[in-house]
Amino acid sequence: MKYTLYKDDKFIMQRKRFYPIKMYLIKSLGIKNIYISYTDLMDMAKKNNYKMEVER
Repeated sequence: MKYTLYKDDKFIMQRKRFYPIKMYLIKSLGIKNIYISYTDLMDMAKKNNYKMEVER
């Protein structure tokens, strides 16, 4: 699987695993708790114009 992250339709990064993208989002959004659930993280990311695509 490949995870691709975009912000405002601009390419940010592409990784094989989700964890590096999760850590990037947590740091860029200023979240202090790294144990945030996937759905909460994606909701916050969508509000800040981030978009993620998963390629299988």
